[in-house]
Order: sequence, then C-alpha cells, then structure tokens
Amino acid sequence: MSIKTICYLSFGYPTIEKSIEMAGRYIEGGCDAIEVSIPPKDPYRDSAFLQELYRVALAQTDDYSKYLEGIGRMTEQYPSTEFFFVLYHEVIMAIGAEKLGEFCEKHHIVNVISGDLHDPEAIAALRKHGVKLARSVNYKMNEDDIQRCINTDGFTYMQAFPSEGQYVKPGFEELETCIRYLRERKVSEPIYCGAGIKSPADAARVKAAGGQGFFVGSSIIKLYDTPEKLVELIREYKKAAQN
Repeated sequence: MSIKTICYLSFGYPTIEKSIEMAGRYIEGGCDAIEVSIPPKDPYRDSAFLQELYRVALAQTDDYSKYLEGIGRMTEQYPSTEFFFVLYHEVIMAIGAEKLGEFCEKHHIVNVISGDLHDPEAIAALRKHGVKLARSVNYKMNEDDIQRCINTDGFTYMQAFPSEGQYVKPGFEELETCIRYLRERKVSEPIYCGAGIKSPADAARVKAAGGQGFFVGSSIIKLYDTPEKLVELIREYKKAAQN
C-alpha cells in the first residue's frame, strides 16, 4: 500500500507567479497533496533555509491579501489537487481567522497545520468553516503536544527524523516507536511525517515505520531552476512510497 506524497510550497518564493508555476510541476511529478505556507515575519520555529525563503517572498510583498489571491487562483487552476495550509499564529491573526476560514471553505482547503495556534476563538472561527486543525509533535514527545494530537480532528504532523543535536526523549529514538506510541495513546487521525526527509530512501523509511504520508520540501525547492529534475525527483519519492 502506498502512502501520501506531500510537497511543500513556500508560497511567494521567489514570486507568487513562480509559486503557482511550481505547483504545476509538483502535480506533474505526481504528488498527492501540496502543503502551502504564507511567510511569517517572525519565523522562529523554522530552519535558516526556510527563513530565507520567507525573507525573499516578503521582499516582494508583505500584503497577505495578495498571497490569498494567488493561492485562490492556484487552487482554481488545479482543482483536483488537495492543498493544506501550514501557518503561524501570527499569520492567521494578521489575515483574521474568520476571513481565513471563509477562504478555506471557498477553496476547499480542509486542513490547516499550526504549531503555535492556541487561541480558542480563532480555532472556533476556523472550525465553523469546516477547517480541521492539524497538530504537530516531535522527538521531545512533549505531553501537551501529544494531547493536542489526541484531541484534534485533523491529522498529526510527526517529525520524521531528529536534527543533529536535538533532544530526543529516551526510549523514542526511532520513528516507528513514536508512531506506535501515538497510536497507543489513541491518536486516531492520519499521521504524516515531515522534517528531515532528504531522499526517496527516507520516504521509504517513513512508510516502513507506519507513517501514512510524508512531506518533502528543501530537496525539491533547490531544483526550481531545473524543473525537469524536480519532476523526476518527486516521481522517485512517490515510487519509494509505493514499494
């Protein structure tokens, strides 16, 4: 059985129009879904690589209405593709939770990933429009994060592999152990894995560990200037997830 191949799109990098073009390339490669970010002004949770993508995008425009307009055009251009949002609390508040919920409902975006959104009014506004709030957990296996994954109606975003020097809770050194534990704790929604996936072999490791999908980002973003290679690499990821 294959698992879901999800490609990350840092919307606005290097421009809004280029982002829409690259979404088409992702789809040509056979991805099952696209994870779309809108650049925050304080990306404290992300790597230096992603922070640079956000900086480039915001240098073009920091008007979030233009991002929404472009994303709306993208979803209409590719109506058969599933899109997720990954958004900071800061971005959701800047747009307005009600406005974002209306946008998601109009454009059939069901899942929003936000690691730092805890405002009950904002969450209620999104859910009013059918949005499911995905939650994340990493190798710290923090109890608060686990409880959010148990209680949410969206999928769980599990860190695929720990970064160098990162704290790993003793006994949870392997992805398979983490996923099994989350299931034992009654996390019932799909578990998708991201961060640290650098090759098709890593996608195969996620599948073997029991993940139901994986996110791939930097390895394909680095191929924006060679789209043929980008398309081929996505196909390799998808093949690895099917074997």
